Amino acid sequence: MGSGGRGFCPSRAESRGARPSVDEVVLSMIAGADVKGELEGQRGVALVVVLTAVAVLSVAVAEFSYNTKINVGMTQHAQKEVQAYFAARSGIMLALFTLEAKEVVDKVIGMYASFLGGINTQQIEIWRAIEPLCQGFSTGKFSLYGMDLMDFHGVDGLGMPEGMEFSCKVDLEDGKINLNGVKNAGDKQSLYTQLRGLFMQQFASDLYNENERKVDEVIAAIIDWADPDDNKTQVEQGIVIESQGGAGEGGGRYSKFGYKVKNAKYDTVEEVRYVDGVTEGIYCLLKDKVTVYNTEKLNVNSADLEVVKGLVCAHLADAGKLLCNPQLRASGMPAPIDIVGEYFEMCRMVKNKLFTPPFSSAKQFTGFFGKLSAFLGEELPLDTASLEKKVGTHGRVWRVSATGKAGNVERTITAVLDTSTGKISYWRE
Repeated sequence: MGSGGRGFCPSRAESRGARPSVDEVVLSMIAGADVKGELEGQRGVALVVVLTAVAVLSVAVAEFSYNTKINVGMTQHAQKEVQAYFAARSGIMLALFTLEAKEVVDKVIGMYASFLGGINTQQIEIWRAIEPLCQGFSTGKFSLYGMDLMDFHGVDGLGMPEGMEFSCKVDLEDGKINLNGVKNAGDKQSLYTQLRGLFMQQFASDLYNENERKVDEVIAAIIDWADPDDNKTQVEQGIVIESQGGAGEGGGRYSKFGYKVKNAKYDTVEEVRYVDGVTEGIYCLLKDKVTVYNTEKLNVNSADLEVVKGLVCAHLADAGKLLCNPQLRASGMPAPIDIVGEYFEMCRMVKNKLFTPPFSSAKQFTGFFGKLSAFLGEELPLDTASLEKKVGTHGRVWRVSATGKAGNVERTITAVLDTSTGKISYWRE
């Protein structure tokens, strides 16, 4: 069997395999460590990538959520704004219809007035009932003189949905001094009388510093702005006159402001602020007591109390120097005209609560002051004939405001209706 047999039978060393060297062992350990480190490094990078992606997505989701919330809020607000607008429009149309269809409303109220003892509806000022009428259509509950008449709550077509309502407010423009009443010399004199009576109530205040000449200059400038001629309006001893030369020297320009006098009607009450001599204090005194619309005589049933007192003072024999002494008011003491005004306002308040006119004629108005002589201890030296020509007791121009609410959103519409022409002179939404 010799050497040939050894070729088929390996030795013990060969059967156990070759032992790796030290270098091979070290190299294999290094290779294994590199693979493990590489795997751990990849895991760290993946974690950073995931965290970064989550952070970016969180910001994007938060931004999307915020924008969605804003858009939803804007949509809801827009919806409520539309609802509030049409609620206000319902109120304004109801008020305008009532003013234009007085005969129809008289019949409706007359039906229920019979249950109250047969009230004469011709003596009812329907426009004063517009506010409770709007409230009735808004809530579905109607009342008259404090008595519940009808309850339509829950009936389709009457009453506003939950969270919605509208209200109305009506003012009579005829109860204000008409700044555009300058057609002729008589109208200008009447406007001067009304404005002077009002201004003299504040004569002892800082507005004029007891300078009567300043009072007349301001009134003349107010008249001169609206009259159509190029002559300068002046006041001499209580008489309105016209002189050549326009609004002073300089080609009809105000030297202080550098613009021309309009010589045309006022378009808005705010325009009076452009008139030379009209300060902020004077404007604040005038803004709620004057109008630019097509009114005639001053309606004493709705005029501001200061306007009424000023007009009465201007028609006293002594021009109100005694009974309308502004120095008494400045010192904190009431003038006799203030006492008269309290009785006058009390009478109007009671009548207005009943929706009836305090005075049905100018003669009845002037007669009221004659009855107060017993309370004052002296007779009022009133020029009744002249005063009766300047006052009235009926209105034809109304300012109506309606406010609609839907949630916390409000919309207001204002209109001025001239019932003498049936036209809307002003509309603002």
